[in-house]
Amino acid sequence: MAKIFFFLDTRNKKSDTFPLVQRVSHQRKRKDIKTPYIVSPNLWNEKGRKFKSSFPNSVRANAFLTDRMKAADDVLIECESFLKSMSVEQLASLIEDKIEEYANKKIGNKVRHKINNITRLYEYGKIVIKRYREAKRFGMADAIEDAIRMVVTFNGGEDPLITEIDETFLENLEAYYLNKGNSLNGLGVRLRSIRRVFNLVIKDANTELKQEHYPFGKNGYSIKQQRTKKRAVGLDVIEKIQQLDYPEGSSLWHHKNYFLFNFYMRGMNFMDMAYLKVGAIKKGRLQYKRRKTKRGNNVREFDILIPNEIKKILRFYTSEKSKGDLVFPILQDVIHTESEERIHEVYSSRLRNHNRRLKTISKELELDTNLTTYVARHTFATAGIRKGVSKAQVGDMLGHTNYYTTEAYFADFENAVLDEAADKIFS
Repeated sequence: MAKIFFFLDTRNKKSDTFPLVQRVSHQRKRKDIKTPYIVSPNLWNEKGRKFKSSFPNSVRANAFLTDRMKAADDVLIECESFLKSMSVEQLASLIEDKIEEYANKKIGNKVRHKINNITRLYEYGKIVIKRYREAKRFGMADAIEDAIRMVVTFNGGEDPLITEIDETFLENLEAYYLNKGNSLNGLGVRLRSIRRVFNLVIKDANTELKQEHYPFGKNGYSIKQQRTKKRAVGLDVIEKIQQLDYPEGSSLWHHKNYFLFNFYMRGMNFMDMAYLKVGAIKKGRLQYKRRKTKRGNNVREFDILIPNEIKKILRFYTSEKSKGDLVFPILQDVIHTESEERIHEVYSSRLRNHNRRLKTISKELELDTNLTTYVARHTFATAGIRKGVSKAQVGDMLGHTNYYTTEAYFADFENAVLDEAADKIFS
């Protein structure tokens, strides 16, 4: 028997608010249908599966849940005679179609075109997200989805009209976001995704949005950015990491190797490592294209001499493998069996796990700075500058496609050099 209910997805233990999903359970499998709500547990009645009265616009929000459950119940009745032969994915898909059908009926197709200001952020965002997923740009799709959920949460869980998102709305959103202890740069990342949605919706002739509704830019809200301190460790720390003696094949042994490979291969991106194939190794060199820029005009191609420090690591991981095999086991269990979207989900999970393992190594070495993939990259860059390599050369090795990205890497380094020079003057 199929079961359908609402619940908070509390898997992200670091958050204090959680997505509300409509779970479809059938044939001992489950499929979650997303809703636009992000909810604090103290505003959710788990037993009654509804919002508490203290939740903003709780009457409207609970009516939304009622409509969703009615759509699901109608699908179960319509499919009762052949429900046993359906998969959970098929059932969930029919429920989503029914939800959309009811939403259209509620407004009415004829009336819809006569009403001004009907385009809502979450509803239109689903179109954009779907488009990016179909183009296999999963990182962009995830970023836009995350940004939209932030805005909906700020708006009391209600999907806002895009025309309501003006400069004042964004200023209030900024205050809300920063008051929760979040960073200005984190807000900037999300608002750039919202800006992307605005650019697309204004170009869409099927919406009521015009350029005058654009809240960003010269005469609107300016997305702020705060210089982040580039974290790097000394080369003495790299030596200590090399000397760590973990059992071969253990989890920490693998993650130690990934970090060292990341550093010695010119701060190589972890995604490039995860997808790196044995065939990229040719006559003592590594030749590959950076995945991050593969869809842009400036596709970065690398041809790197493999340093002696990691030849042993590569020999271990490439032993008895063919050219088409992945060098590292990061994605080897899913690369040939799962969809690209699922592979991206697994990659994101394993990147987080890699940084958690590096944090364990940091504690063992009693470091002030937690090791991460970015630390490996910044350490390589800083070491290069300290040894007299030009900024342009270091930027090229890192795969930067413009001067300003490279400059941002070294701003804090130059401040440190000036501080040291001042100390010499005063001493």
